[in-house]
Amino acid sequence: MMYRIKLGVVKVINKILCFFNLSISTSLDKSRLVTILKKIKPYNVGYDLIRIGSSNDGGYLVPDLLNEIDICFSPGVGKNTDFERQIIDKGIKTFLVDGTINKKDVRLDNVNFLKKNLASFNSEKTITLENWVKKEGGLSDNLLLQMDIESSEYEVIHATPQDCLKRFKVLVIEFHFIEKINNHYFYKLFNNTIDKLLLDFEICHVHPNNCQGVFSVSGFNLPTAIEITFLRKDLCKEKKDTKIPHILDRKNMVDLPEFSFTDKMFN
Repeated sequence: MMYRIKLGVVKVINKILCFFNLSISTSLDKSRLVTILKKIKPYNVGYDLIRIGSSNDGGYLVPDLLNEIDICFSPGVGKNTDFERQIIDKGIKTFLVDGTINKKDVRLDNVNFLKKNLASFNSEKTITLENWVKKEGGLSDNLLLQMDIESSEYEVIHATPQDCLKRFKVLVIEFHFIEKINNHYFYKLFNNTIDKLLLDFEICHVHPNNCQGVFSVSGFNLPTAIEITFLRKDLCKEKKDTKIPHILDRKNMVDLPEFSFTDKMFN
């Protein structure tokens, strides 16, 4: 009875807020947030981590097995291409896709660029990860994905078949709008995304992006974006606790306050 009363109050308030193009929703129970944080806990999976890319934003930690990678797929190019440049320098064939820029803006040699956005469907302006990999990946299962596509990662991951995802040895994905996890719809979206990836991958690194500071969510301070590195399960040599933060971690935005995850956050 009390729940129905609270729900009714929320509906009334939302109707009023709609006039101002605003809305509210009931908060996520803290125990559910604790559960999902435990899911993204990083582990030592038997490889040293190395930093690829810039010293700050645009740099990511990956397992030291790049000598086993044939092709890198990097959707979402942006202005910083230090990661892709270093990957190319290691002799790894690299494919980029981004519908928001032109090829002349990509100042890299020996790179393949497609002016489209990664999405859950194929069209004149979009391409799915599955079709992109089928087109450019050949028969290799030694693939690397580095994806920063400003919240489209959820759509793309859900639309990609498991068999396609398993062709990647390493996934480096930036997840956005984490501060909205208090919303039940977004919680379900994020939770199901992580659950799908954990079917075939282990998490070996997690790093908060400090680009917008922190947000208080059910008693936890969370960033707006989290960078997560996954290693395919068949490659993992072990799975044990690891030190958080990692010694190679650096804050993304140099001129903004530091924010780091700790072991306590995931336990």
